Amino acid sequence: MTEPRRSRVKNWWRKWSYEIPLAFGDALWEVLVVQFATFLSRLTLRRVLEFFAIAILVIAFAQTFPIDLAILFAGDTLMYLEIVVIIRLAAGREHLLHALRLAAQLARFAMRVSRAAVNQPVSRINRLRARRTPARSARPRNPDHSDDGRGFATPWGIVATAS
Repeated sequence: MTEPRRSRVKNWWRKWSYEIPLAFGDALWEVLVVQFATFLSRLTLRRVLEFFAIAILVIAFAQTFPIDLAILFAGDTLMYLEIVVIIRLAAGREHLLHALRLAAQLARFAMRVSRAAVNQPVSRINRLRARRTPARSARPRNPDHSDDGRGFATPWGIVATAS
């Protein structure tokens, strides 16, 4: 009869000294580390600012008004912040539409230029190239190839630098 009682006490001791503290530690880890980390990963600057604005308004109005009225004013402030966000998003939408219009105009201009370049006859392109390149001089560029000349085979007036 002493063996089952000892086993029961041993199980009870193991449960309360080992299993329950481990389960409590796991629950604390889940709440304080895992869930808090997911909360921080979803946290944005806008949410932080809204929280501080509401907290300041609640504290300010709690000093003069009943707490229910303070929460009501804080909710109104949150609504005003949402209106500001909507206006900001609308302004960003206008900027995006303007950028898309400019990109479309640039694409149309590029198509017109490429179409005009493709429609040019080859003879006209060759004439434009010939007009663009300077005429070659008939005299040679470097007439003095001897080492005993003034500039050692360089034109007069050009300074040679040692590197």
